[in-house]
Amino acid sequence: MAHSPRTIAAAAAVALTLPLAACGQNDPDGTPATSAETTTATSTAEESTTTTSSSPTSTTTRTTASTTTGATSTSAAGAAAATGASTSNSSNKEEQALREVAEQFSTLAPAEFFDKLDACTSTGIAGSYDCSGEGIGQFQFFASDSKAASTAQLLTELRSSRVVEDSGARIVGWSTLGTSAIITVVDVDKGQVLQQLTSSDQGDPRERIYELGLAEQVDTVSTPGGAGSKQSTTRTAPAGEPTG
Repeated sequence: MAHSPRTIAAAAAVALTLPLAACGQNDPDGTPATSAETTTATSTAEESTTTTSSSPTSTTTRTTASTTTGATSTSAAGAAAATGASTSNSSNKEEQALREVAEQFSTLAPAEFFDKLDACTSTGIAGSYDCSGEGIGQFQFFASDSKAASTAQLLTELRSSRVVEDSGARIVGWSTLGTSAIITVVDVDKGQVLQQLTSSDQGDPRERIYELGLAEQVDTVSTPGGAGSKQSTTRTAPAGEPTG
């Protein structure tokens, strides 16, 4: 059977195509292998790039965090040092004020009294201090001639006042206003005054004066404003002595 030239040419083309396709599929060095290697190389390169890029970032992050932590620690240490210095300065000022008050007003109370004071602060008025101590309460000190003169007059002339000591230069007593009592010590010569506001309902002001060591205990109390503007004297029994 004779074949036409066209048919033969078509068959030849098909025969050539099949071996080429087979070679492309089975050749270990063919396109598929090359593609896989290319993919692997690309992935490796990407991983390498990613690793290389992330390392500086991690280092920078650690460095920044370390720097921030160091700065925070330094700031905290500085704040603590400043607080300590402020506390120390405040304590030194309080101790200095206590010494000044004890020295300046030494004739108003014994040294043991000043030892019981914990703090003294200036009131803003020249020569005036507010002081306090645990167990003894709050006191005011004044360095003023006019204050000393007027206070001495009140103690020695008001009927609501009582005097337990009056040497002329030093007067100790208290004045009563309702249920309140103002314990007072005056140094007329030096122009100084010590005062404490207490409640007469909570205790006898006279006993309080003795407890604080502001006067020696006596068995009489002077009451100003008696008949003819003379002072009358009332005897009070010392502690432990029966009355009547």
